[in-house]
Amino acid sequence: MAVALYDLGSAAGLKKLDEHLLTRSYITGYQASKDDITVHEALPGPPSSEFINVSRWYNHIEALLRISGVSAEGCGVIIEGLLQSLRRQWQRPL
Repeated sequence: MAVALYDLGSAAGLKKLDEHLLTRSYITGYQASKDDITVHEALPGPPSSEFINVSRWYNHIEALLRISGVSAEGCGVIIEGLLQSLRRQWQRPL
């Protein structure tokens, strides 16, 4: 079953993700998957420590990516508002 998340660059989006991760180690399933990579890449950067569950998950996924430990397919994840968030990032001056 796909998980729907939105605007991960906002406090409201991070709060929803934090609540989702309260009882989970991964976005979907019981091991790291492409869903975790999708959400990780949708985040504009490391989350604030205010979102303790997102921070825990983010650091874990960062560690797995460093050792290439993500292999599961995942169930699917939808990041609503991702396109708008990416547009904002691309429009920032360098």
